[in-house]
Amino acid sequence: MADFSDAYARILKATGCDGQADLSRWLGIPQALISDSRRRGEIRPEILLALLEQFNVSPQWVRTGEGERHFIISTDKIASLYGMKIYSPHQADRREQ
Repeated sequence: MADFSDAYARILKATGCDGQADLSRWLGIPQALISDSRRRGEIRPEILLALLEQFNVSPQWVRTGEGERHFIISTDKIASLYGMKIYSPHQADRREQ
């Protein structure tokens, strides 16, 4: 993992939070979890998961600064997660004929 302070700075930038108290409130996690991460010098998995769930922030980007900040997922991918299929208007017209 990159330096903790770099990862923490990326988290604050991505969330727009001012500090630990603000971040813990937005992520819905105890502030002690953030303090523990700071003490250990690593971002705890619980924080990475909360960032993903609340802000769609990529754990890889938080940890390394590499890749896309946010996950980009297509509507087709989302639909497939729910067992659905998205048709374009052109495809829908063909089905109705």
